[in-house]
This record gives sequence, structure tokens and C-alpha cells, in this order.
Amino acid sequence: MNKLIIYFLSIYSFNILSLDISDRIVIAKEVVTLDDKYPNADAIYIKEDKIYSVGKKEDLIGKYPDIFIDFSYEENTIVPGFIEHHIHPLLAAITMNSEVIAIEDWNISSKKTIGVRNRDDYLSRLSEVELAQDNNKPLVSWGFHHYFHGKLTRQDLDLISSERPILIIHRSFHEFIMNSKALEFFKITEKDIAHLNEEDKKLANFNEGHFSERGLIAVMPKIMSYLAAPERIIKGLEITEKYIQEQGITLIANPGAMYDPRIQEVKNYVFGDKKTPFKSLYIPSALYMLEKVEIVNLLEETEALLSWGTGRVEYIPKHIKLFADGAMYSQNMVLRDGYLDGHQGVWLMEDSIFKKTFKLYWDAGYQIHVHQNGDAGLDRVLDVLEENLDRNPREDHRTTIVHFGYSAFDQIKRIKDLGVIVSANPYYVAVLSDLYSKQGVGYERSQEMVRLGDLVRSDIPLSLHSDMPMAPASPLVLMDAAVNRINYANKVAGPNQRIDPLTALKGVTLNSAYTLGIESEYGSITPGKYANMTILSDNPITINPLKIKDINIIGTIEEGKYFIKQPSK
Repeated sequence: MNKLIIYFLSIYSFNILSLDISDRIVIAKEVVTLDDKYPNADAIYIKEDKIYSVGKKEDLIGKYPDIFIDFSYEENTIVPGFIEHHIHPLLAAITMNSEVIAIEDWNISSKKTIGVRNRDDYLSRLSEVELAQDNNKPLVSWGFHHYFHGKLTRQDLDLISSERPILIIHRSFHEFIMNSKALEFFKITEKDIAHLNEEDKKLANFNEGHFSERGLIAVMPKIMSYLAAPERIIKGLEITEKYIQEQGITLIANPGAMYDPRIQEVKNYVFGDKKTPFKSLYIPSALYMLEKVEIVNLLEETEALLSWGTGRVEYIPKHIKLFADGAMYSQNMVLRDGYLDGHQGVWLMEDSIFKKTFKLYWDAGYQIHVHQNGDAGLDRVLDVLEENLDRNPREDHRTTIVHFGYSAFDQIKRIKDLGVIVSANPYYVAVLSDLYSKQGVGYERSQEMVRLGDLVRSDIPLSLHSDMPMAPASPLVLMDAAVNRINYANKVAGPNQRIDPLTALKGVTLNSAYTLGIESEYGSITPGKYANMTILSDNPITINPLKIKDINIIGTIEEGKYFIKQPSK
């Protein structure tokens, strides 16, 4: 009878299963523990919110005869709870509230949008969306990519509508394009960019309505007053929460949180609730803070942020995010050998500011996460790290390279020798490698994009992330991209950079926990750790690698609570 009750509830409940049973033994077809001490397991004893014991079902049932036995998942595979250690909830929420017109299909909260990959189809889709609006509220669309959709200007958008404000958010979120009505709506004038230095002014083209990188930062506060309005963000975050749970994720982190207490309050309101099916960890962005805080006060202000989280939302002590070069999607990464078309990448932090800020946090004992996409950008990070290691040696500093778009083979040894770890976005390979081999970067460099294979062969700690909305926050999709490296041309990009499924699974579980410094509590199915698990229809390690992304996610167990997906009607 108990078995039938549990099964019924697990099939038809979306939220927490309210069970009076705090202790139970969960039976599975197989349990992938990622702990060498517990191989070939098929049972887990969960005691309240922790894992108490792991092993064979006959052993656990025999040892604990009075404990309730849950047979609901005896035909499924249980793996450690997926960890998405690099997601941007605010940007994801904005995306969820936008008209998605991207280069690939997106399936968000039962709303599927079909990708378009040329200029005519993009403009046609944008015009259709604009005409479908039933009032003159601003049209916000995310997903534009200039290498697929061509150059887009204020004048192009004026042709679609001169009456409705149109705001186009580049796929990278590092570029915005507005029509004349949008500039008027957001009260953006040339005075807003007059204070910029000559280099930054190149990134703020008022005449074309195009703002990117540091030029975008200058006008972003005015735009965010609309995009981040509480009612919009709450709706977007609620959709995001559901999406994250559906992907089997039990913990998220946001490296590079916005320095805005009002936005944080809204995120706390949605994600801080005790019924939220995952914990959220935040890492501040020094880049955002430097817009309002002097360097001399930066450390003190960073420490103060520890009080910003509430409930299930926490800031991680002694973690900070810095920025090297620009975005991958906009080809603003800084490359050693430049671009085929002669354009230049962009530094997101001036060299002197980057060095001062790095030194400040290094001496304070922080783990430093650095956004990097180009090999020249990686040189800067490694050079500064080496200087600080020589000056002030630290053990287990876990300086983290974030994204790892382009690198050179000679940099792998430096990464190893300097004790660096890598948080990589393998989705770049799937969505960009074919196009970038023809535009901007060239074939050889695009084959080595996100060179994970070299990292594995050098035994460098490696984790995987989506950077959502830069990629779907789906650990199985990330695993597929890392294991198979099949791009839009249906070709394998850089076969020698593929990694095995076990390493990929660790990349979205145990190694993700390691990247956040929480591996003693999360990341594997080990007694004493939190009872965070993802329930799958198949084993991602043993299944045909080409089918990893198609594995069905049954649900999750998060700190001992069940979160099971509803069946499709």
C-alpha cells in the first residue's frame, strides 16, 4: 500500500511531496554516486535532509529493517543532483519576458520558438511579432546575433515601427539596439555617453542606437528601470524557477550578481521561499560594483553583500567575479592573432583596474572567478595570477577561468602549473563553431574552441555551465555538447577535444560543487552530504552518447524533499 501511495504522488505532483516520512530508503535501478567508495549502488538511505547510507538494497534493507522503503524509482537511474553553477537569474527572467527570436529553437515553459539564422527571416519574424502586439507597450526581443542576422541599426528598427519602442537584446546580453522611439522612451540622449573616454565612445553609437560592453553600461541604468521592474522580474523569475526545476537542477549559482539591492530583493522574494526546489548562491561582480564604489572601499562593500541574501538565497563568502575580455557571441573576445576581418576585441576592465582589483581580492584570500573568452584575454588572467602567486603565495586558491572560449595549447601547461580551475561553456561549440570557422576566427581556431580534451589529459579540474541565457540551463544539453561536439553543420568540431560522459557528468555535479567550494556538502551521493539527487530515465554514463540530451528527467530530490515533474497531458 505504501509503495502505491508513493508512486501515485510521485507521478502526479509537481511541487514538494508532503510526506510524514523523514527517513526512507530510496531504491533505484542504479545509483551513480560519483564516490569511489560506493560503486554499484542501487539504494540510498535518506535521513531528513542528508544522505545517511549508500549501498546495495538488500544490505540497506537488512541493516535498517524499520525504515520506510520507497520503490517509486526502481526502474530509474539516480545521479547526484545537477548543479548549474553559472546562471544569471535576472537576465534569464528578462529573456523569459521577452519575445525570443534566436538562432536556435527555445522551449521555455511550454512556449516553443523556432530558430532563424538569416537576416530576412529575422526581420520578418520581428515584424510579425510587432504587428501581433495589441498596444503600444515596448517590444523587447532577445536572441539577435549579427553574424547570423546581419547588422541591425536604429534605422532598421524604425522601419518596423516608428511608434512603438523596440529594444533588441543581443544574444550575448552585451549589446542592445534601440529604435528612435525606444531611445525617447528610455530618455537616452547623447549626454549620457558624453563623459565616456574615446575608446568607450566607440562602443556607444547613439546615431545607430547601438550600445555594447562599457558603452552599454553607461545607459544600462535607464533601461533596467523598465526591464527590471518588479512585476516583470517576478513573472520572469517564476518562469525561470519552473524551468530550472524541469532540467533536474538542485542548486544554482550566479557569479556576477548585479549590484542593486532592489533587484536582489525581488530575487529573494521568488527564490528565497522555502518551497523553492533549489538553493541559490550568489557571487558579486566587481565590475558592477566599481560603477558605484571606489576601489579603496571595494572590499568592505563586498563583505557587506553577505547580508543581501535571505531564505534559500545566499552570498558565498570570499568569492568575487572579475572580467577580462568581451563576449563570445558578439566576437568581442581578445585574440592573440586577431580576427580575419581585422576588427578588435574589447577589454571589459582596464588593465590597471583589473590588476588593482585582482590584487585586492587575492590578498584578502578570495577565490577569484574571471570571465574570459579569448586567448589573449587568458594571457592577461594568467599573467596577473602568476604575479600575485610570486608576490603572495596561496595554496588551493582555485582561481577560476570562466567560459574558456578560446585558448592556445601552450596555455594548458600554465593553467596546470598555476593551479587554475576551469568553468567552461561547451555550448559555444554546438552553436558557434561552424559559423565562426567561416567568419571572424577561421577553421583551425574554431576546431579548438573550448578545448576540454586538453584539460582532461592534463588533469585540470573542469566544470560545465550554461551562463543562461547564453545557453539553455540544461545539464544534459551541456553534457551532450561536451561529449559529442556536434555543431549546426552536423559536424564534429575538434574530435580530440571531446570528453567522456563520466567527466561530463562530474562537470555538472561534483566538479561544479568544487568550483563553488562546497564539495564537502554537495556534488556526490556520499553519506553526510545533502540529499540532492536527480532522477533520470537512463544512465548518462552508459547510454549511447548521442542520446544523452534526450534522457528523460523524472524529477529531483533536494535536501530530502521530492520535486517530481508532472506528466504531459
